[in-house]
Amino acid sequence: MPESKQRDWWDKLQILLDPLGKLFTAVLVVYLGYMGNSFLQEDQKRRAYVELLSRREEADGNLRKDMFGKVIDQFVAQDKKKGALENRILNLELLAYNFHESIDLGPLLKQVYEQSWSEDTASSNRKRLQKLAMEIVGREMVALAEAGCKKEGQVEFSKLERDLVIDKFIDFKCAERNGLPEKHFWADVMTNPGVSDLRKQTQVDVVLYAQSLENGQPARNKNGQEDQPEEFDLTVSHFDFPLIDNVRLGDGGRVSLAMTRVDDGGVTLTLVYFPDSRASLRDKPFSDEVQKELDKTSTRH
Repeated sequence: MPESKQRDWWDKLQILLDPLGKLFTAVLVVYLGYMGNSFLQEDQKRRAYVELLSRREEADGNLRKDMFGKVIDQFVAQDKKKGALENRILNLELLAYNFHESIDLGPLLKQVYEQSWSEDTASSNRKRLQKLAMEIVGREMVALAEAGCKKEGQVEFSKLERDLVIDKFIDFKCAERNGLPEKHFWADVMTNPGVSDLRKQTQVDVVLYAQSLENGQPARNKNGQEDQPEEFDLTVSHFDFPLIDNVRLGDGGRVSLAMTRVDDGGVTLTLVYFPDSRASLRDKPFSDEVQKELDKTSTRH
């Protein structure tokens, strides 16, 4: 009899739990189906978005390619004619405003700028070229400084010509932000040996130092010694654009120096420190960097 009572009790419990188990199974199936459907919908949205961006970039790339070909053909044809300085400047403006993120136009701009000194209308053409360069530099500086740090330094031609070197005309620290390591930057400026007239050629040599920091102090290696700063020798003119003319730092990030003001009395040199993600279209990531980012993404998910 005790065994019969125990068996009856389990039978009753089974009768009570059986509907609950079926209900739980049904809810679980519905939930899994809902989640799977949501995942598929999100995946389809991502695929559609990527495809739309790819088509838009392809169309934009084809348009820019055709435009670039026509403008550069005209530029070369005018060069053969040995004249038409104003038309060459117009074509440079078209190139610079549309392709400054992907093409180094500095050599062309410098060549036309030198040519402008031998023309009768030199003054107006030089100002036009300088204005073009300042506008492009200004646009790029705004975009890059939003994600990093920037600092200005004033260089007076009279002082530079007298002393030949100005030590630490830029000296500042940038705190860690947007994935950029904490850094201390300083720079010395000197006259370029190949420049006989700063006001005419507006070109200076700069030695730039970048040192890693930890909580505002120089970072130390495994042996407890201070990490040595990275050193870069740069030549800066008003036709060097920060998106193109920059250097990549060893532990991540990029740094550039550009002229943001030019007049007869001197120049303003601006240093900008920004993430690799803001680099120009010309600077494609290396395969190991892409793999590293993919690994990070996989780890997070």
